Amino acid sequence: MEESHLLHDLGWLMATAAFVSILFRWLKQPAIIGYLAAGLLLGPYVLPHTPIHDSVNLSSLSELGVLFLMFYIGLEFDLGKLRPVAGASILGLVLQTMLMGLIGTTVGQWLGWNPVEGLFLGGILAISSSMVCFNLIGERGDMSRPYAQITAGVLILEDILAIVLLVVLAGVAVSGQLDFTAVGQTTFFVGIFVVAVFMVGKLMAPLAVKLLNKVGNTETLTLFVVGMIFAVSLLAESAHFSLALGSFLAGAIFSRCAISHEIEQITNPLKDFFSALFFVTIGTLIEPAAIWEHFGTILLVTALMVVGKFGACWLGFVLAAVPPAVAVRSSLAKVQIGEFGFVIASLGLSLGVTNPALKAVTTGVAVLSIMFTPTAVNQGERIIALAQRLTPGRVHSAFKIYLDWIEAVRLTLRESSLLRFVKRPLLRVGLDFLLLNALLIVVSFAAQFLGDSAWPPRLLWGAAALAAIPFLVDILRSLDAVTMALSEIALSRPALSFLANGPARELLRLGSFALILFGFITLFLIACAPYFPTGTSLGVFALTIAVLLVLGWRWAVKLQSQLEVAVMSSMADAARSGAREAVQDAIKTMTTQNPWPVELSEVTVPAKSEVVGRTLRQLNLRRETGATVVAVQRSGVTHYDVPPDLPLSPDDTLFLVAERDQLASAARLLRRRRAGEEDAAEAVPHQFSRVMVTAASALCGLTLREAGIRGTYGVTIIGVQRGDDRMTGPSPDECMHDGDLLLVIGPEEGISSLREVLV
Repeated sequence: MEESHLLHDLGWLMATAAFVSILFRWLKQPAIIGYLAAGLLLGPYVLPHTPIHDSVNLSSLSELGVLFLMFYIGLEFDLGKLRPVAGASILGLVLQTMLMGLIGTTVGQWLGWNPVEGLFLGGILAISSSMVCFNLIGERGDMSRPYAQITAGVLILEDILAIVLLVVLAGVAVSGQLDFTAVGQTTFFVGIFVVAVFMVGKLMAPLAVKLLNKVGNTETLTLFVVGMIFAVSLLAESAHFSLALGSFLAGAIFSRCAISHEIEQITNPLKDFFSALFFVTIGTLIEPAAIWEHFGTILLVTALMVVGKFGACWLGFVLAAVPPAVAVRSSLAKVQIGEFGFVIASLGLSLGVTNPALKAVTTGVAVLSIMFTPTAVNQGERIIALAQRLTPGRVHSAFKIYLDWIEAVRLTLRESSLLRFVKRPLLRVGLDFLLLNALLIVVSFAAQFLGDSAWPPRLLWGAAALAAIPFLVDILRSLDAVTMALSEIALSRPALSFLANGPARELLRLGSFALILFGFITLFLIACAPYFPTGTSLGVFALTIAVLLVLGWRWAVKLQSQLEVAVMSSMADAARSGAREAVQDAIKTMTTQNPWPVELSEVTVPAKSEVVGRTLRQLNLRRETGATVVAVQRSGVTHYDVPPDLPLSPDDTLFLVAERDQLASAARLLRRRRAGEEDAAEAVPHQFSRVMVTAASALCGLTLREAGIRGTYGVTIIGVQRGDDRMTGPSPDECMHDGDLLLVIGPEEGISSLREVLV
């Protein structure tokens, strides 16, 4: 009967949600409000008799919406895009969390609550709803906008913060005081879990992609994806982390892989279905009588939360040199509390440290803030325009000076020889340290599982010592690189020039290396000591590794280098889809649906070809020869979305689709040499140049279409480099971010004018 009740309740919820969704779309209102209204009508507090039998099972089922949403976010996750907004996300999160904690404790005192209840309320207010934010951003088609990237960065960090908050609040509820050691340990273990699962998953993803490509079955792919979501989520739960964090990592593992587009198409309907179920289920929790009883408190807390969260996030983003308009849009998307608030409220009730009023306040604030967020986001342009009119000119000038100063600091840091040399080695040391701890944690649990028998655990720890060798070799080599960079920079100072020659130089380097190594070993022993059963076993493990490194250093270095090359090659091959295979698949699909005698051909443009510098539009290759350019490979990177205004460069490889005689005609045209230098000079009437976008520019945050660069300056943007990513022929809807390097072609005066505006 329970199964029939579940299907019965699910049928009522989804049928009502479908009707309400159509109605609210017709009224041009956000569907989220309709889902909440549907849940309210079906809940036990409005109608005399509710058709819902068991809301607990439905609430558990609705949490799948959070899992699929976080997987979708992870699938769109791009570390290169997140890196530029990491500083703004962290600063906004810190200020928001501190202010929400202050609001929670202050309101608790006004209401006569004890300090623990105030802390629980602050924790509830600190976490925004991922479901609300990303549903609204997705509905507006703004996922590629800078404000969406910042919002995504904060929400990902909030999921980690949520784990820490659960530990903090549970400790405060039991002991009555904040345990900073537990907070540090939890954060450290979250870092180990995230890095280990992400790295191991990225290494195994290419094999999974190859197997799925061989199977080529949609049903198998769907089952694999759903299985991966639950597997990594359950792994996170077994490590006492949130299911949402696990599902996000599952998506991040397969981000930017060859089948990520197919995975996105499969998971989108599941995400939409369970997201709707989530909001309808939240609506069933609304108890009008309890909300009315505490309506004054709910209204006050909602107002303080909305204003405070918006102000704190905006201030954090702006201090991180985010343009004010972008900061406003990102802050408006976060002025609500969501699913995690109910988790904290339930934790307080289960521990017996909060009264039922906290859950009523949580429900009321969640409903009001969720209903208010769509209106706030839609009014973003008006709020920005009003703020610009009301802000005094002196404030604008002061902020412009601040942005210029921040940009100068950034440029100084970019040009810093110290940071340039030590940043990457230190990052490698940090990653290796976390992975090494993950290895020891796994071995420790496995040894405990084997029990009291002597030899299997010893063999296991011996295998762990061998497996740790590549990580330790990489750490030692990275620390040596840091030491060398620090020594060279120090010896370049005039005051230390007398040490630059002779044995003193080598002694300084060795002494610095020994000091840094001692600090690292001390930190490592403190971190990994709890994983070993006794201090003796830790000493034997460390001694074994030291002997192996001393006796077999050359072998260890060779092994580490080979593993690194293999890992990097595997990940690079997975990220780079083969052009021929992808195009052949497209041809196969096309000829199956509509048979046509077409073939694929590759033509490399010679350096002295007359087509160099001319665009595909100017060549009019399809009309002249009948051949279609489906991809262009340049500098080892294959671009499938080829714009017609892409100028051809020497050694470009064009992938053409046409009949055999048409391909031959196109190859002759592309390989035709120039008649003379005069013709070659006219083939490229403009010059190539690179210009950088800065945060102080008025164009930062605008799309290429909104900026109107071609019409204003007479230049064409043919490429964008963002971190390690390069986009040739970017879409007009591509946004310009701080630090983007634009490859432009046009007259010299137009490029100079654009450079002044961007910098």
